[in-house]
Amino acid sequence: MVLIALGALNRGSSGAPVNPPSVPATDQAGRGSAEMKAYEQAYEQQLTSLLSRLPGVQDVRVMVNVDSTEEVVYARNDQNQNQTINETDKQGGTRVTTSQSSNDQVVLAGQNQPLTVKRLRPQVRGVLVVAKGAQDARVQAEIVQAVAAVLGVPPHRVAVVPGQ
Repeated sequence: MVLIALGALNRGSSGAPVNPPSVPATDQAGRGSAEMKAYEQAYEQQLTSLLSRLPGVQDVRVMVNVDSTEEVVYARNDQNQNQTINETDKQGGTRVTTSQSSNDQVVLAGQNQPLTVKRLRPQVRGVLVVAKGAQDARVQAEIVQAVAAVLGVPPHRVAVVPGQ
C-alpha cells in the first residue's frame, strides 16, 4: 500500500515525475519566506492528491510546515598547511615552533557563479492531515505511514484528524 502511495506521489497525471519547485536559496528574508511557502504548497498539493487515492480517505486537506529554505552546498577549495620547526641551541635547549594556515575559497564556474555540489530540500517540521475516514484507526495509520515515508519525517511529527 505504501509503495503504491509513494509511486503516486512521485508521478503526476501525465506519468512524469513531480518535484517541488526549483527555487534558488537566498539570504534575503523576504524571498526566504516566499520560498518556504512555495515548498509547503508543493508538498501540500502532492500529498492531497496522493492521500485522496487511498481507500477509505475522502475530502483531504493537508498542511505542511517546513523548517527553512532550500540549502545549497557549493564546491570549496580548502588548503590547510601545518609546519613544525624543532630547534636546538648550543646549550642544549630546545624550542618547537608550530604554525598553521588555512585558505578556504568557493570554486567559481562560468560567469563567476559558484559551482553547486548539491541542493538539499528543506526539512519538514510537521504535517497536519484532515480527512474524512480518518476516524478509522487503520486508515489513520496508513495516512501516517504514507506521509512519513514520502517526506522522510518521523511518524510523531504527522498529525491525522478526522474531518467533517
